[in-house]
Amino acid sequence: MQKHYSDASEVVVVNRSGKILYSTDNWSVKRDINDLLSSWGSGNAQSVNLNKIRYSILQMESERFIATNRHKKGHLVGTSTPDGDKYMIAHIKPKAKGWYHMAYPAIARAAAMIEKGSKSKFIETKVDLSSESEAKIIHNTTPILTPKSMTVDPVLKAEIEGFLEWIKNPQGLSGYISYYLQQNDHNAISRLSNIYEELYRICNT
Repeated sequence: MQKHYSDASEVVVVNRSGKILYSTDNWSVKRDINDLLSSWGSGNAQSVNLNKIRYSILQMESERFIATNRHKKGHLVGTSTPDGDKYMIAHIKPKAKGWYHMAYPAIARAAAMIEKGSKSKFIETKVDLSSESEAKIIHNTTPILTPKSMTVDPVLKAEIEGFLEWIKNPQGLSGYISYYLQQNDHNAISRLSNIYEELYRICNT
């Protein structure tokens, strides 16, 4: 996984009870991992601490965990294996380009590959995304006031531009959809279908 997505500088794999099954040598998370899993499981935590770094939570669902350090010390991305028995959590480098859209598909795919008989595999790509738009979204902690002369909120515009880059990237939207198709995840496929129908409706109105 690190060879495919080198911006994941540290990785840990744990079971549901918090027992560390694997960890890179340069990451000591044993003291904090149970608290992180507890916060993740709560579904409403605002932040977590790991290896003496505090991360603000951006997304938290049963199968996904995304957080960032506001002082540019990196990001955390976690995912469960498809059977829900294990969790893979990775520390993403502070200057990783396009991390907000690229890290989760790579880590989720690596976690799926842990399972015996998995058909998941990495998709090779040389796409290099700029983190400029992403930085405006993630590290901006206060609302941006839009001048009266502007018709589009610059934060919204930056977010849309980042989303378009994610769509173009083979490891972005297509990789995300391919992952759930490979896992035959009926719930995710159904939600993606609903989103597609809504986008199609918007584009044809």
